[in-house]
Order: sequence, then structure tokens, then C-alpha cells
Amino acid sequence: MRNIKLTLEYDGTEFHGFQRQPRLRTVQGVLEERFSRALREPIKVVGAGRTDAGVHAVGQVVNFRTTRPVPVERVADVLNAALPPDVKVQACEEVGESFHARRCARSRIYRYTVIEWATPSPIAGRYALLVPDRLSVERMSQAAERLLGRHDFRAFQASGSETATTERTLLRLDCRRSGDRIAITAEADSFLYRMVRLIVSGLLVVGRSELDPEALATALRTGERPPTRRGPAAACGLCLAHVQYDDDGAGCGLRPPAVIYDPTK
Repeated sequence: MRNIKLTLEYDGTEFHGFQRQPRLRTVQGVLEERFSRALREPIKVVGAGRTDAGVHAVGQVVNFRTTRPVPVERVADVLNAALPPDVKVQACEEVGESFHARRCARSRIYRYTVIEWATPSPIAGRYALLVPDRLSVERMSQAAERLLGRHDFRAFQASGSETATTERTLLRLDCRRSGDRIAITAEADSFLYRMVRLIVSGLLVVGRSELDPEALATALRTGERPPTRRGPAAACGLCLAHVQYDDDGAGCGLRPPAVIYDPTK
């Protein structure tokens, strides 16, 4: 039995999230259906991150097991021929039996894009949140810095999730401007349900000077949502950018592969 690791890119607009759901189009559901058909055997896919409905990815990692002897350098071509246009394999390698895309991940990196445009844009609005306001990135950065580290993030968790603990380690939270675009990058060991989008929502309120930067840190301490009626930031602006694994892959079956197929190079 071979263990195949894939890096995926997908436009999440027409997907009801990553995780398989009955009678709904999901990334996992499409992958399993199309891979099973292409390889002519039942395929079960494990994902590193369960992106929400409408959330995109350029660095989602999955793995699956197969008995088929397709050369690893041809696997991506075979699978991409079976996949629809809004999800494609970007890189492929064969890994050890112990590799598991979710359990072996050291951290996930998400990027949220905000564009300060007052005029609606059907194209830009597909992959970014468009706001008419001029935001203070300095204030947003001050608030972001207060959230770094190991905390109980229950104030930034949407209802409807099941988790043993709401403690997470936020390793990075940057707010950077380039012209009228603001990129908010968040890295953590793992994220709670809609945690990134709720943090972004709070940062945007701070950026509009409607809340003090300290308000988000107060929410961490009290476990209560920041004093704003806004829900999670829109899914369209969020993208799973990268999943980080230990360099040596200790205990997870990662090894320097003989061949890595990457059609982007």
C-alpha cells in the first residue's frame, strides 16, 4: 500500500468547505469521488485543514493510500485530468506509511486579504474582502501583537464546533499594507472553528477605530466576544496558504523523496 501526499490549490467559492458532507459539494467529496474513479479503487482522503465554505487554498495538504502502481511523477497528471477546474494538484510525492496530513502538521498558515475599494468588483470580491474604509494597520498590528502565544481562544470560536480544548498557540499574526491591500497572516498549531475569520473581524473593527487595540486581549482574558455585533469576516478573503511540517518528518514518514512532481516549476 502506497501513501501519497498532495499539495492542492482550490477556489472555495463553489464548495461547502473541505470536509465531506451528505448531498453537498465539498473538496474532500470531489477528491474522493474523482480519485476513486481515476484509480479504479476506493480512495479516502485526509486533509491537513478543514477549510470553511467559501474559503480558498493554495497550500492545502492531503494524503491518501492506494495500491495502484502509477509512477509518482505521473500521479498529479492522472488526478488533475479527473478533477474539475476549481481544484487541482500542485505537487505530489510518495511518503512513508506513518505520514498523516493532519496529525503530522506542525502549523497552518492562513492569509486574509482586504482591499480598500468603495466600488464593488465581481472579480476582486471573489478572493478578497472589499471595504470602503481607510484602515489603520498600525492599530491592527498593535491588537494582533497582544494575541500571540498560547491562550484560550474560546472568545474567537464560532458555535457548532466540537473540540476537547479551546487552547491554541498563535505563532504569528501580521497585518501588512501594500497600497490599498492589507494582508493579514495567521499561523498557529491549529485553529478553532472560524477562529481566523473572527480574529480578522475584530482587527477590522480596531482598524476602523471603533475599538481600542486592547479590546481583543480583553476578550482573550474574559472569554467573551469583543463588544461588536459583527460576526466572522467574509469567507471569500481567506486562503489556506501553507501547512508546515518538521523538516526531518520525524515520526511522520516524511523523507527526501526521489522525485517531487511540481507542475508550477
